[in-house]
Amino acid sequence: MGTFSIFLCILFLCGALGLTTSPAQGRLHCYKCSFAKPCNPVPTECQDDEICGISIGTSEWKETIERKGCLPRTQCLLPGRISYWSRSYDLQHHCCEQDLCNTATKLQGLSSPLLTPLLPLVAIFTWVGDLFH
Repeated sequence: MGTFSIFLCILFLCGALGLTTSPAQGRLHCYKCSFAKPCNPVPTECQDDEICGISIGTSEWKETIERKGCLPRTQCLLPGRISYWSRSYDLQHHCCEQDLCNTATKLQGLSSPLLTPLLPLVAIFTWVGDLFH
């Protein structure tokens, strides 16, 4: 595999895995939606001291609500409490620090099923890179 092919593979994988950053370190972008169902998230720009988060509330009757958006960094580790439609909910916050990373209900690390579809693309980039040598 040539140097160009290796470079293309690394560049592609970093972009696909969300490991690249923009040249100008701007503000983080997150999905935002209220506790209303269904959640129709809209991208929004956070403030400098905020990161992406999902707040999941549970009532004493085990009802759950969910909100997505920007959260102050210090709020991520702290439980909260909110009143919504005359019911009290205990809140747990799940935070992440990449653009638009708060899509899922529960934030998780990269899983192997995500890597599987990327492998054929790496092979294609390798083959295309070898054509130019």
